[in-house]
Amino acid sequence: MNILFLVAKLDNASTRQRVLQYLPRLESAGMACEVLTAPTTILAKRELWRRLPLFHTLFIQRRLFQPWEVWIMRRGIRRLVFDFDDAVMFKDHDTRQTGNFTRRVKFRAMARHADLMIAGNGYLQAQALPYCNRVAILPTAVDMERYQPKSDHGAERVTIGWIGSRSTLKYLTDIQDVLEELAKNYPHLQLKIVADRFLTGQQLPIIAKHWDYVDEIADLHSFDIGLMPLRDDPWSRGKCGFKLIQCMAVGVPVVCSPVGMNREIVEDGINGLWAGDPDSWFKALAALIEDPQRRRELGTAGRQTVQQYYSLQGQAPRLIQWLMDPSA
Repeated sequence: MNILFLVAKLDNASTRQRVLQYLPRLESAGMACEVLTAPTTILAKRELWRRLPLFHTLFIQRRLFQPWEVWIMRRGIRRLVFDFDDAVMFKDHDTRQTGNFTRRVKFRAMARHADLMIAGNGYLQAQALPYCNRVAILPTAVDMERYQPKSDHGAERVTIGWIGSRSTLKYLTDIQDVLEELAKNYPHLQLKIVADRFLTGQQLPIIAKHWDYVDEIADLHSFDIGLMPLRDDPWSRGKCGFKLIQCMAVGVPVVCSPVGMNREIVEDGINGLWAGDPDSWFKALAALIEDPQRRRELGTAGRQTVQQYYSLQGQAPRLIQWLMDPSA
């Protein structure tokens, strides 16, 4: 079986975690895989459409198309699979009806033509089910052989860590006042941001580190506490908790907003902590800053959660089965 993977970008997290890391396992299972960046010009699109009959399956990751483009692709391929790990049917925090309407039209067209849709969580699955009768859930997973656990939970300086990008930095900004207040009470506290854009602290010392794949695990190991603040809106409910999964995979305890899939990944007080308002953010973080043993316990429980539910080793056989067996 040969599969063409169509992705928005080759260098983003969704492509890495939901396509590229699976390729060696898919190929070991007998699938021939090719990955292309979604074309944007009409000439490039025509070349793609011309080549589609050479493949058994077209696997589109996140990218939406105009309904007439989906119709052309559907006619040229035996099987169409659409994978999405964000609320692509909505425009990011855009309340304009026109922005959301356009995306919903494209999403409905994709869902109605797809043989299989693969959603990153249950909220996303619910958005697709009215239009497609085969919608599976595949959580975003990490390779546990790469995400080895950190060893030191008792460093003199406590580093609160956040990993993300400029598009999600607004969530960290939402709790910056809390972090500044904590810095007044805990002089040994610092914030490390691993991203492509950063905040400026006042009382709070901030380490700004540009994200790099080679350094990613070492950066995660440098965290003593991981953060995932979110807003409670339709776009944010589609988030798949990747920041949590990354931190938990290496044994870093996490504090998160109880929004969307965050509530599924983290059991409050068991493998992490919830914080729904400024006061609860302050209390949750203060408790972990003061207690290295509690950080160690939550970190261990978090890693066990990822091993059981969010590992590449556990999720790859499911994806292989879905792609090999249309009735699975």
